[in-house]
Amino acid sequence: MAFVTTKFDDASEYKIAYNSQITNDVTSNLTGGPGVLYSVKIENTNNAAVYLKMANAYTATSGTTAPDWIFECAASSTYFFEIPGGVEFNALSCWATEAAAINNDVTPSVSGNEYVRVTIVTG
Repeated sequence: MAFVTTKFDDASEYKIAYNSQITNDVTSNLTGGPGVLYSVKIENTNNAAVYLKMANAYTATSGTTAPDWIFECAASSTYFFEIPGGVEFNALSCWATEAAAINNDVTPSVSGNEYVRVTIVTG
């Protein structure tokens, strides 16, 4: 499943990006340009840990591009990461793998009703 990014027109500067089944397929330039990363939520019903990787780059390649941020979520857990004041980025590309190593490009293994959902809030 691909990310869906929602912008609130001119009512707010915030954007919410949601992926109901993230994989190792890179979503490049998630927000369509520069912004500020405020929070990341990972819902992992998988029986193994998952690593959300994000690069401050217009494009990235899973297993090759060194991510600027790696967010770990243990098996059968939901983790919420808040970034007080946020962190600026030029472009945001992201993907998920089964291990934290930069060269790991194994997509999170899910079966049956398992999922790895990601919600990202930017401004």
